[in-house]
Amino acid sequence: MNPTDDVASLRDVTLRKIGRNVVNFQKVEYCLKVLVALSNIQGYPIDLGSRQPNGGARSRRIPMGDLAQSFHRNVYGDGPKSDAPEDLSAPWISTSFKLEADQKTVKARKQALSKLVSERNKLIHQELASFNHNSAEHCRRLINVLDDQNIRILSELEQMKSILAMFKELAGDLQSWVESDDFLNHVQGGNNDDA
Repeated sequence: MNPTDDVASLRDVTLRKIGRNVVNFQKVEYCLKVLVALSNIQGYPIDLGSRQPNGGARSRRIPMGDLAQSFHRNVYGDGPKSDAPEDLSAPWISTSFKLEADQKTVKARKQALSKLVSERNKLIHQELASFNHNSAEHCRRLINVLDDQNIRILSELEQMKSILAMFKELAGDLQSWVESDDFLNHVQGGNNDDA
């Protein structure tokens, strides 16, 4: 293999790994969008039916760093409070999803996600712009960075997926309860007490 072939091969490997990391960063960002949207749901039932689980069009324009902050504020922090109108004309639904953990864990999770956001921004806005795809040395260096980075991305992605799985399980339990006779009896019992 001549040096030109070696550079071409390294360039191909580097470009595949760049693509892999970018796709995995996008998966983390999508999970953040979904978790932020699900972390605080409130409104009239008729309005909630039109909401998309991924936060809708508005969330598509939110930078990953802002999503990460919202995620930690809503899921690990105090999050937003219910904005129920004072004069309710119909039933109002408000639900939030929060995780409780000790301060050390919360701080570590926030730092890991913040570091990942910084790494993503550095890759997209700096490293790719200065990447010399004709240099075997640059390719090797970037391959090492990308491989190490992908381990952190996949770790965060697994965390997000486990939180989403937990939410889906809880939402399923809630839906089963709402559809049960126990819920109807509870609601009717509550209405009878007010009469």
